Amino acid sequence: MVDAEHMDITQFDAAISKLPRRRVGFYPTPFHALSNLSAAHGINFFMKREDLAGPSAISGSKMRLAEFILGRALENGVTHVITQGAYLTNSGLQFAAACLNAGITPILVLTRNVPRHGELREFRGNYLLNKTMDVETHVVNVSGNEWQAKDEAARVTDTIEARKAELEAEGHNVLVVGTGGVHSDGFIAHALTFREMLDQSEAAGIELDYVYHTIGTGTALPGLLAAKLSLGHPVKIRSIAIQRLNDEDRMNAGVVVERTKAVLATLGAPVPDDATIRAEIDIDQRFIGEEYAVASAESTAAIRELARAEGVFVGPVYTGKGFAGMLDHARSGRIPAGSNVAFLHTGDTGNLFEIPQVVGHIAD
Repeated sequence: MVDAEHMDITQFDAAISKLPRRRVGFYPTPFHALSNLSAAHGINFFMKREDLAGPSAISGSKMRLAEFILGRALENGVTHVITQGAYLTNSGLQFAAACLNAGITPILVLTRNVPRHGELREFRGNYLLNKTMDVETHVVNVSGNEWQAKDEAARVTDTIEARKAELEAEGHNVLVVGTGGVHSDGFIAHALTFREMLDQSEAAGIELDYVYHTIGTGTALPGLLAAKLSLGHPVKIRSIAIQRLNDEDRMNAGVVVERTKAVLATLGAPVPDDATIRAEIDIDQRFIGEEYAVASAESTAAIRELARAEGVFVGPVYTGKGFAGMLDHARSGRIPAGSNVAFLHTGDTGNLFEIPQVVGHIAD
């Protein structure tokens, strides 16, 4: 140990190397400067490219989760993985690709908010890619956000349990992974993302002051926080929400604290008290917009600004809103001039080819 409170890099790496993992992606993912955007804002912006994780050109941060979850699943003889999400789910797409790569059959249970988006009549965006991979999909029409509505969530759960029972009756071993890739085996994955950024920022000759990312189902933040705390790094992690994360909601800061403690325990690192971990959580909920998976003026403007400055694309459901939050912080002075800031690009570019309600009017 470096001291009583922190691990050294060798211990950190050794703890992760002991965990079962099915390699699918291409790591470390790139880390590079956004030079034109930096000049425009007087802040040194960098981007960590989880969208380039593979195995295909459209990827994202859930691939890291899938590697650890499927590593354990293969040890346990799992034959099928059922996971869920909205019909345009990034997580579902990435888990499906990872499962196929690992020789496991993926099944997706997807929801479609019919009042908002209409009946699903054509294949677009991530749903098109899932159908191209010939993934078994079950679409449940809902009338709102099933993350908040208990009756809608129950219909999804019933669909999953019925399909699971059918497969088990046929002798298969089925693993169910929650919305967004929520599973205890996966939370450690983004401790590695943090570890890679330390090496890459050092190679670039800078020390990061801030890391920005988008938070929804809370699968990235626990690993990032656990790595920061266990290694004793001073960087501040800021999260831009794409759904409500108040204490009364299913996903909230208290859940992040518990997941972070679990990752620290897996690493064999000291586990601080809840207040210490909670003090590291900084979630901005001002950029959710009208609703999850609905474009906002801020996100479409952020997509345009990045694309026109750097030729890099973020997506409308997650990363566009996260990037919009970071740019607002830059303009408002919440990020001091001259700071070194990394944006964690977690994917979502497949949804740029969705319907206008999702994508917005980015070509205007």
